[in-house]
Amino acid sequence: MTDHWHLEHEDFFEDLPQLKEEFVRRATRLDLKKNDFVFFEDEPGDRCYLLEQGVVKILRSTMQGKEPIFFIRRAGELFGLAEVIDGKTRKCNAQCLTPCTMYAVAKDDFEFLLAHHHAFARKVIALLGKRLRFLSEQLENVMLHDVTSRLLKILLYLGFSKLSECHWPNSPVTIPRSLTQEEIAAMTGSCQQTVSEILKQFERDGLIHISRKEIKFLKPGDMLERLYH
Repeated sequence: MTDHWHLEHEDFFEDLPQLKEEFVRRATRLDLKKNDFVFFEDEPGDRCYLLEQGVVKILRSTMQGKEPIFFIRRAGELFGLAEVIDGKTRKCNAQCLTPCTMYAVAKDDFEFLLAHHHAFARKVIALLGKRLRFLSEQLENVMLHDVTSRLLKILLYLGFSKLSECHWPNSPVTIPRSLTQEEIAAMTGSCQQTVSEILKQFERDGLIHISRKEIKFLKPGDMLERLYH
């Protein structure tokens, strides 16, 4: 398998249920609405978050009014880690794409968990390394690959947790449509019109079907083959 398989999102506490209970005991529960912000860039990074339900996007705001999206966080994932570890201010914004439930843990409690639970610390280190590799791959994508390839990667990234449960290579998969075309364009470093045209071509090629509420991967195996061959 090639490097792209690390894009599958993981339930951080899947194999650490007792540690999750301790994390939640130390946390404050937050119930947020769609489009609510979890945090803003330049705020103190004094908490990290476990997303229990919903979808969150991690983005920046630019002087030109653009909002490039760096990550999509889904249920089971930790986010806001880097700043809570180094004590710096936030470099990005976090905004809810759907109604969300999450648990916020303060810096002192997070550091206690790191110091007293080696399994937790190892997973945090591995997770940060994986995210660094993902950002490096995204930079490489922008520099070396065309928009069609970048869009294919983003679509597979968005649907990958479901794709991993299928019988390869061409079992159809349906995922909720949580991102607009503008947001997908922000993840690919392109514009909405270009993304719209490429998505229509994917539909004409029989790779996907898009409705208002969902995206159906008709031939995910063919999408991978087109991307990596």
